[in-house]
Amino acid sequence: MSLNDTTGNLHCTHSHTVKLSAFASLDALMHELEKQLGTRIAATDAICIGAAGQYDGAELLHENAYPFSMPFAALASKASWPAYAVIHDYAPIVCATFTDYMIKPANLKRLNDCPINHDGRRVALGIGTGLGLKDGVLLPNGDFWLGKNEIGHIGIATPPHATQDELKRHQALIKHLQPRSLTFEHILSGAGTTRLYQFLYPDRAALKPEQIGEQMRANLLPELVAIFAWYLGLFVGTVQLIFMPEGGIWITGGVALSHLEAFEHPSFERGIHASPAYRALRDTYPLGILLNPEHALLGNAYYASKRLL
Repeated sequence: MSLNDTTGNLHCTHSHTVKLSAFASLDALMHELEKQLGTRIAATDAICIGAAGQYDGAELLHENAYPFSMPFAALASKASWPAYAVIHDYAPIVCATFTDYMIKPANLKRLNDCPINHDGRRVALGIGTGLGLKDGVLLPNGDFWLGKNEIGHIGIATPPHATQDELKRHQALIKHLQPRSLTFEHILSGAGTTRLYQFLYPDRAALKPEQIGEQMRANLLPELVAIFAWYLGLFVGTVQLIFMPEGGIWITGGVALSHLEAFEHPSFERGIHASPAYRALRDTYPLGILLNPEHALLGNAYYASKRLL
């Protein structure tokens, strides 16, 4: 990344994608990244790493173990890294909303036209292999505050303002998933569409998530698109109630970006309003999708520029 000292704008100068499963160690992973990016980490001004899991000051840990250990502190010491930080993987995404990324139309799909309150709390919401969330507030001096939250594993209660048909379907899904619990992560992320497919079409042959996604986008599974959109809206409405984010909810992640059609389905709006409390106020909160995957890189650079330099 590069930072323009005159304007303060961030630009991505190089990027490269690798798969963790292709490496046997953190050393090997970082060596390949340095090779592909054409620079040594030790020669940079700072490094910010956004990652799923918990960093204990020595090693990155995750309940679903990484393919190899992640001893960042030991590697940083051995390789003479500059100032560095290992942060929650959705912290960079909320930090990206503090940058000029947000004023470039190609980066966003706005789901309403509500103005952004730049002093208000904002939420970055990720729907991919898991559900991620981070809230934050931009301070007047350009620094920021970030919250510590967890949302995906919260059980889904009965929405107070659902229709009878929606309630009947909701209760049937709970019964279908037993003995597993009904959580947002369980049905919206990763293999969530597979579970919804099995619920709606029990007599059909099993499909992989990728195959289901293709059929959803081709409008061959209208019932699945509708139920997915409803729970997606219920999730967004729940996040609105928890955080009251005047700075907006900004959604991204592989599953979300693969199913943009769900955000335009009428069931999405019904899901949001299935929990009707403070509806008039919540309808003033900005809502949109972050389309440009460089948001994570820009957010990491913004974090580093404010906290590490």
